[in-house]
Amino acid sequence: MRKQQRFLLLIVGLSLGLSVLIGYINPQKVFGQIPLPDDATLIARRRQEVASNFVVQPPTRPLRPVERVRRDTFGDVGLTPVSTLAQLDTLLYPSIPNSIRERVLEGSTFFTTPNRVENGFGSTSMQTRCAGCHLNAIETVPNEGLLTGVSNVSRANRTTPTNFSFVSGDTQVNGGRAPGSRLDPVDSDGSVSLGRLSIASSGELDAVNNTGRTGAFTVFGDYSASANVFDPLNGNINRVTGFGQNYSGFLQHVRPPNEQLKALDPTIDCKPDAIPSVSEDRNLVGFNPATQQSSIGFRRAITELAGPPYIGRGLIEAIPNQDIINAADPNDIRGDKSSIKTALFQCTGDCVTGQINTIPSNIPVAQQQQRQNELLATGVGRFGLRANGSEMLQFILGGMFGSLSMTNLFSPVEQVIADPAIAPYNSKCRNLIPDGPAPDQFELDVSVPFSERNFIRSTAPPEFGRNLLAVLRAKDPSRLLPGNNPAARVQRGAQLFGVDLVAFSNRTIAGKMPRGGDGLDGNAINQNDRMVGCVNCHTPIQRTGLSPANGDPSLGPDAQALVDALSYRWAPLFSDINIHRGPVIDVERNSPIPRDPFLVSRADVFGQRPSGNNVATFMTYDLMRNFASDSFTNQQATALGDQFRTPPLTGIGRVGPPFMHDARVFLSTFNRDTTPAGTVTTNREVTNEPLVVRNVDEALLAAIELHDLPAPDDSKTSTLPGGGCPVPPGGKVVNKLGYDGSLTSSDKIVVDYGPSPQNVICPPYNSPLSNTRRSEAKEVMARFRSLTRDDQRAIIAFLREL
Repeated sequence: MRKQQRFLLLIVGLSLGLSVLIGYINPQKVFGQIPLPDDATLIARRRQEVASNFVVQPPTRPLRPVERVRRDTFGDVGLTPVSTLAQLDTLLYPSIPNSIRERVLEGSTFFTTPNRVENGFGSTSMQTRCAGCHLNAIETVPNEGLLTGVSNVSRANRTTPTNFSFVSGDTQVNGGRAPGSRLDPVDSDGSVSLGRLSIASSGELDAVNNTGRTGAFTVFGDYSASANVFDPLNGNINRVTGFGQNYSGFLQHVRPPNEQLKALDPTIDCKPDAIPSVSEDRNLVGFNPATQQSSIGFRRAITELAGPPYIGRGLIEAIPNQDIINAADPNDIRGDKSSIKTALFQCTGDCVTGQINTIPSNIPVAQQQQRQNELLATGVGRFGLRANGSEMLQFILGGMFGSLSMTNLFSPVEQVIADPAIAPYNSKCRNLIPDGPAPDQFELDVSVPFSERNFIRSTAPPEFGRNLLAVLRAKDPSRLLPGNNPAARVQRGAQLFGVDLVAFSNRTIAGKMPRGGDGLDGNAINQNDRMVGCVNCHTPIQRTGLSPANGDPSLGPDAQALVDALSYRWAPLFSDINIHRGPVIDVERNSPIPRDPFLVSRADVFGQRPSGNNVATFMTYDLMRNFASDSFTNQQATALGDQFRTPPLTGIGRVGPPFMHDARVFLSTFNRDTTPAGTVTTNREVTNEPLVVRNVDEALLAAIELHDLPAPDDSKTSTLPGGGCPVPPGGKVVNKLGYDGSLTSSDKIVVDYGPSPQNVICPPYNSPLSNTRRSEAKEVMARFRSLTRDDQRAIIAFLREL
């Protein structure tokens, strides 16, 4: 018997040793992991799913609540690469078996591991890893219940606004500059050191006199409003002018791996991309500063976009197409019932319209047969900050191409390097690693995009906060809780938001839905009284049909477990997946570069009652209130520059700031006590009260406030420092950069708000500008501003529980 046991132990030991050896030779085949399908199988699957355009039909089976991950450890994977099953336990749907989790590891490891040049990492890049655009956890303030790990569920970081007078650089000698030269503490060997961050000596925290610091990325090019044409300045032929210019657009790559490149070839010198000046851009000949466009109708457009948290994306992928289409109300005829509706606007309904972003083909028809592996899905947009993609893989491939400049069969072209004939600053920059044409000759295997998609598909929402759970688990969630305890406040906030708590509870808590249904609104909207009406865009519940993950061979033989986790569910996403028009300030929208950051002294009164002169003041970076910007990718869909998708709110209380599409509402431990973000906010008691963003509640209030232009000043306008309509000193901002691209130019770019700047930034409600430049949320925001401080904070308390 003992001999038999020793023999078995010997066999186990040899098996483990062989597994480790195989793992060293081929990491994809470790500890029973089923090898991924061959390239031909994955390529065939890819062509099949593109042909389907990921169209999802309405559900044909009973719906169930979505699985959620334990809240207190959600996303706490640490700063090192996500390469273990234990780390995945904090992210993935609980029911997913290890056979799928092992396959997901290839995607999670790639997403979170820094790349090296010898492995194909591009000469023009923005970050060393996908997670480089999701670093907010490094700057989170303590004791706020926010996640501490870097993964796909964290978001882009921001410490200050970006100063484009410095970031733009010059195209002749020096190139551009990064808004933060080193943001990521993780090196290519997996080691972590916060001492690597470039905040100590670079001066980048001073965004007035330096670059500023953010992980948001910059999209630039030239836009013609009359033709609705965006020239990405990447060498493609401009269909208006008939010529192309290669300034390495449409993305500004600001963190090239120059040290790694020089170690391999000392003759190489790759600098950050420069944004061309107005005077050297052929599209902008005859530029008129008064009209802010050229003689042929083009103007410069610059937008920052920030990587969002990828939570519940597999659920978004499974929403029926018709549900997204039906959410649009282009003629504003739907309206809403609200006990606090205002009479400030002459909208026919609730002022919220919305529309879908329709995605065209990325490949011209004449080239589609030859380039069929590069084709992307078309039709209803659901992914991206403008809903500019019908499928997840578009953004996975876009990140590999745009941020990392790494090629694969489905995205086989390297990032372009600026043409040295017009931009000689990068004349010594080139790519080292050859690409293709065979699948195994590209820098990334065919399987990698599939594995990363499986990682994102498999990532679940976090559990709700305990106060919201207490409300939802009650026998009657709508029955008012007594007092002002945390659960009662969250309940009040949800009701003000417009949520039908009974319907929401039945669709999110297992076993609560009555047999035969509840007869309530399927989106969990209180149709009898939407109150503030946040639900008019932030739809609490979406239903899912059969997930497009069905039949995906990359998931292996247990694929049905993930399909089941995503299909026929009530998904608490809090988004209508439509695009909506945001607030517009024309002079900011049309300026050749965004206005330079500036500081405003503001009183910090949130949560306090001012008494005498005892309120603390801070020098705050003033937050821009214009949302519109006419920069697009090289695949422009039907969205216009003032339209963005309603961001899903699931997980917002766990992920935290920065907020908005460009991460402009920031909260960083590096400067919250010195130069935080600031703006103004309005409630029933006071108009345009100073708001200093020093905690998560204040960040959420600022994000809500920025849904529309500020309220017009009135008799209740705050007289505290930094109160009142946020007009820049002198009614204009004189940028440091000139039209010739020089910091020493006498012809500076000026953002001038005109003779009555307060009427531009805070237009009176009955003015023409108010009707045309306030956002679709203007009525909803008027209701929010009519609330007491306590009721506004109740909505914030509810959001923190999501």
